[in-house]
Order: sequence, then C-alpha cells, then structure tokens
Amino acid sequence: MNLAFVAQVVLVLLVCEQRVDSSYKRGFGMYYNYYECGDTYALNNTYWWYNWHYNFTKDVTYHCPRRTRGEYLPMIANEADTLDAEIPPESKYVLGFNEPNEADHMSPEWCAELWPRVEKIAGGRILVSPALAACDIYPDMCIDWYERFFKACPGCRVDKIAVHGYHCVPYELLQSLGKISSHFNRPIWLTEFACHGNVSSQDQINFMNIALPLLEQASFVERYAWFSQRNKQATTFMPNFSSNLLNLKSPTLTSVGLFYNDYK
Repeated sequence: MNLAFVAQVVLVLLVCEQRVDSSYKRGFGMYYNYYECGDTYALNNTYWWYNWHYNFTKDVTYHCPRRTRGEYLPMIANEADTLDAEIPPESKYVLGFNEPNEADHMSPEWCAELWPRVEKIAGGRILVSPALAACDIYPDMCIDWYERFFKACPGCRVDKIAVHGYHCVPYELLQSLGKISSHFNRPIWLTEFACHGNVSSQDQINFMNIALPLLEQASFVERYAWFSQRNKQATTFMPNFSSNLLNLKSPTLTSVGLFYNDYK
C-alpha cells in the first residue's frame, strides 16, 4: 500500500464537508444533438465542457443569438475520428477515445496502434488518455488496460489519465481514482460521473454533496465533468433523467443543475 496515497485520502475525507470556491476543475458533458440555445450560459459557474466530438459545429448553433461560453474541449472519440478530425485552433487540450473498453470494444493494443494518429491531430496540445468505463468499481481492471496500452506503445504521449465513474459511494470513487493516479503518476480527469440507476434527483444531490468537496480537495483529480447537461432518452442505466443538469426543453437548471452549478 502506498502510504503517501493513504495519507492523501485521509486528508480528503477530513475536509469532505468543507465548501470551496468554484474552480477550473468543474465541467460537464453536453449532448450536441440535445443542445438548446443558452445551455452553457445556464451553467455559468462551470469552467469547461465537451460533447464527445472534435468540434462544436456551427450547424448546431447557427440559429442561436450568442456563441457558447466556457472552455470547449474536443475529443477524438473513436477510430473514425482519427481519419478526418480537425481540432479548433484555440483548443489547448484533446480528449482521447471514449470508453474503448466498452462502447467500441477497442483493445489496448488497437488503441495503441491508432494513438500516433491522435498525437498527430493533437499537435502540441495537452493530450488526455482514452477514457475507460467502470474504473471506479474496477480500478485494477483499468490499471491493467492502461499497462497493456503503454506496453504496446512505449513511446506514446499521454499527459493525463481519463476515467469514468458511476459509483454511488463517493469515498470509494475517490479511492479508485487515487489508486489509478498513483500507479501511473499522472493526474486524473473524471470525464463522466453521476450516481447511476433508478435514483431520484435528491439522491443525485446527496451524492454531489459528498462527492464535490472530495473531488475539489483531491490534488490527484485535475478536472471532472458531470453526466450530463441533458439526456432525452431513458435507459436502464439512467432510467428517469435524474442526472440531468438542465430541463428537457429549455436552458434552465434542474434542482440537480442548480446544486452543481452553484456549489462553492
């Protein structure tokens, strides 16, 4: 057991109830096909956002009177994106593949083979790793995946480690993130998180009330993004829209969005 990591987790737990000022860490995922004009302005206390795509295309926002606000981060989500992606020139970061261990069933070796294309597209920008699913519950699985990735591509450049987590126990979530960060000596970007399942909006707020101070205080967590601004399709994973930050048909905050946006 890494004693430095244990001490860090203990410190985080001791300060978990403290409120802290809004920081650059806080962001959100935004489904571009569910975008409503004004969404980014409603979430005016968030710092950054992304949309699982490499550009926020003008055909989505051309009808809106104002441009979006906040820092937009492009993503090379899959193999197809490595063929034609064009990164906005003002972007400082590029996010890597989205859930290759689940959604696209991409092996670490396959991702490693494609990664030089991602590096070429990113240029000199800060490059974030593929974002793996279920790292909160199975941190050892994610560590094994990344070890295979780095072994297959020893010269690959990865500046940050991205993971997803839908664990409803914040302390265990933070332990998993710390373990992964410590193993690879890189900061964590939690690019999707929420409490999954048939839970209420109040359950999500209760989860945030503990998770947000932990994430803010953890030095190994560099950024985090809630899932998501708006989801209009019910699924078994998120059956009742309880994680939506914004209402279904307008750029206005839900109770969950109000807590997330105004948290300090």
